Amino acid sequence: MPGHIQSEGKRIKACLENGLPTKWEGRSTILELKDADYMWRQMEWIGWYFEYKARSVLIDALGGDLGPSFGRTVFDYQREFVWDFKAHPLNAGHWAIMNDCEAVNACIESFSGIGFVVAVGIAEYDDGTFKQWHDALKGGQSEYELKRIQRQAPSRSRKTSFEISDYMTIFFEDRSSLERAIREGWMSGDAQVGWRNSNGRPRRAKYKINTGAIPDWCKIV
Repeated sequence: MPGHIQSEGKRIKACLENGLPTKWEGRSTILELKDADYMWRQMEWIGWYFEYKARSVLIDALGGDLGPSFGRTVFDYQREFVWDFKAHPLNAGHWAIMNDCEAVNACIESFSGIGFVVAVGIAEYDDGTFKQWHDALKGGQSEYELKRIQRQAPSRSRKTSFEISDYMTIFFEDRSSLERAIREGWMSGDAQVGWRNSNGRPRRAKYKINTGAIPDWCKIV
């Protein structure tokens, strides 16, 4: 991997390690997002908090800005290269969901690659009281939640905290590197097929990666 990609990736990882708390508590984090008026109603708060907080830390330390958008997908950060941030609890398994396949492909073609920073760690899960607290903060159950109940679909467990063990940082320079990852079996393009968004619409296919099997050729080391 070219040295200038490695250099930017290392600086990003170092800034996140120094600038973000190791453990995120759900209630205080959601209140921080609420104060910022940023995605505080979302149940998957660890991902929204990571992209919000990481972008703020990096812009302050390194400059850069919000990344490019393709359709409804907006990438989280851009300096010389485009980077996307994901948070993944390892106690839910090693497969971490990345982003919309078509948007990732378009970004690689337009901006000479894309990097992913995956905050991996251990989550603690709700006994029901956290969901009640969050619903009350939002003013009651959302329309999406009411429709889920009508469909008799199961409710996903809420995370109450998240403790980071590492920021896994990887970069794909071109479409052939994506194709290589899929051939090697540690990446797939079929994540979230059949899932629904908060508006009830089917989700588009996303890439996913096996965080326990990422090879050295795409890592920022």
